[in-house]
Amino acid sequence: MVFLGDSYTVGVGGTGYVAQTAAELGWVAYAQGESGTGYADPSTVPGQTVFGDRLAGVVAADPDVVVVQGSTNDVGERPELVQAAAASLYAALHVGLPTARVVVLGPLSPPDVPAGAVLALRNALAAAASTAGLPFIDPVAGSWLSPPDGLFADGIHPNDAGYAQLSDDLARALHRLGY
Repeated sequence: MVFLGDSYTVGVGGTGYVAQTAAELGWVAYAQGESGTGYADPSTVPGQTVFGDRLAGVVAADPDVVVVQGSTNDVGERPELVQAAAASLYAALHVGLPTARVVVLGPLSPPDVPAGAVLALRNALAAAASTAGLPFIDPVAGSWLSPPDGLFADGIHPNDAGYAQLSDDLARALHRLGY
């Protein structure tokens, strides 16, 4: 399986959630993450790319499952722009990996990111996933990593305890979806 995402997929602030989630599900995982990126935000770091520009790497891995995670990095972008970028990515994943199961993991709501902006972003991604017929896992509605006390390395990135909880929540959500 491939996890496509941002700094959470990389594991900034701790060990990350990818290996833990894969181990809980008995999967072999490949992380396709770049810090500071999103569906529409390529980051300020030279060479970093939006999720859609990493499609070739995802397709080359030939996964059975793709989890697209994120991203609060898109806060500040117009929600309709993020929704369009997400829709384009989901369509491209379907073309490049027609038999793979794709799951969209919406953004979390870390303490230092305005909750209203996260909700607007979450709504845009949920709409794009719905239009594409993809399951949408909603950490905001599930109150993942809330309250945040002791779960964040900084105001944005989980620490090891936060990533462990994120992994457990994600594995449970994936099990409920039949994975």
